[in-house]
Amino acid sequence: MENRPGKYLLVILVVVLALANVWLVDKTFFAEDKSQLPQMNFGLLSAGSFVIQNPAKNKTDSFNETRNILVLGRSGGQHIAPDLTDTIAVAHLDGSTKKIKVISIPRDLVVKTQNGTVKINSLYSTRSKKSEKEGLELIKNKVEEISGLVIDSFLLFDLDTAEKVINAVGGLNVYVKNNINDTRFPTDAGGYETFRLEKGLRYLDGETALKFVRTRNSSRGDFDRMERQQEVLKAIKGKIVSLNPVWDFPKIWNIFSTVKKNIRTDLTLSDIKTMWGLAKNLDLEKIETLSLNPENGLVKPEKMKFGSQTAYVLTATPQQFDYANIQKAINSFLEN
Repeated sequence: MENRPGKYLLVILVVVLALANVWLVDKTFFAEDKSQLPQMNFGLLSAGSFVIQNPAKNKTDSFNETRNILVLGRSGGQHIAPDLTDTIAVAHLDGSTKKIKVISIPRDLVVKTQNGTVKINSLYSTRSKKSEKEGLELIKNKVEEISGLVIDSFLLFDLDTAEKVINAVGGLNVYVKNNINDTRFPTDAGGYETFRLEKGLRYLDGETALKFVRTRNSSRGDFDRMERQQEVLKAIKGKIVSLNPVWDFPKIWNIFSTVKKNIRTDLTLSDIKTMWGLAKNLDLEKIETLSLNPENGLVKPEKMKFGSQTAYVLTATPQQFDYANIQKAINSFLEN
């Protein structure tokens, strides 16, 4: 199964920066004297009104020390399985060092539940039809069990959010170092297509930017992917950070609308304001990731029967449901 930490990083940063625009809109257009402003309904992500509130959370908290945010990406929309969370990651934000570290958990990791053994990416889906809150609580508790970390907040978004936000800022200008001719670029349907891009300064829309990041058609493999990822991240950051709350209001509003439609979170506007400050000053080259994968020995591939079907899965090492090695690796990763 393809391991795509680069895509995780891209999506996570775009989400962080896009959420920051919610705060920008609030700061600029929900001023102290609200009587001078027309009444507006911003829906699920309106100022101070998020879809799922966490009453146990102190709404005045800020990122003075650390915060662990569970980041969940689902296919959404008209996809065959819209509520499977195929991106599962913990973003560890350190307010004192201004660093973000990301721990990605493979969607094919099998976990134990009251109803038997399932892939972790199905936990939200199994409960969300009854109650979105129950679905989120189920996967949150399981990630805490696996990682040994306390999850403070969550972000749930459709996986095409990054593409939509890039389009909302008007696309990106990125320098392509070498010609790309990838005849086996993977499609969402499980097949392949050809992806071509000529070297030089190129304008990339959202779809092309994500393909540019994901393609493996280069001599240095993942090293080139990381380089391309950095180029796209810098371009996104430059575009969003430079937006003027007044003159660029149409773009900010476009991003705001995209966020409103595609993201669920219990982060408060105060949280988002702090994330905005962190994202503005973030050194993208210092973002670190830890992926639970067979290469580092934290999980191992197996085949497992689910009913009448056999599926590829990943299990914890050395034994299923024994997360001691994973927790040790995560602690070491966060301490260094």
